[in-house]
Amino acid sequence: MNEPKAPSSPACLAHEADDAYMGFATKAEVAAFLAGIDTADAESIRKMLPRIRDDVLHDELSLRLRAIESAKSGT
Repeated sequence: MNEPKAPSSPACLAHEADDAYMGFATKAEVAAFLAGIDTADAESIRKMLPRIRDDVLHDELSLRLRAIESAKSGT
């Protein structure tokens, strides 16, 4: 039987890296952000969105951002 090859570069292990290493928010950062979500403004949500790895949470925050921006524009 053939032995599996060891990864040839660190990029092969990227899926095992911590979220923060990959540029995403840590679980603690996401929890702290969500704890203050009721008072979050559009700018703070806009800054956090690229750091959210979870697709469902990203979609929910995007909807909240659109609602805030829509309310500001009066539409």
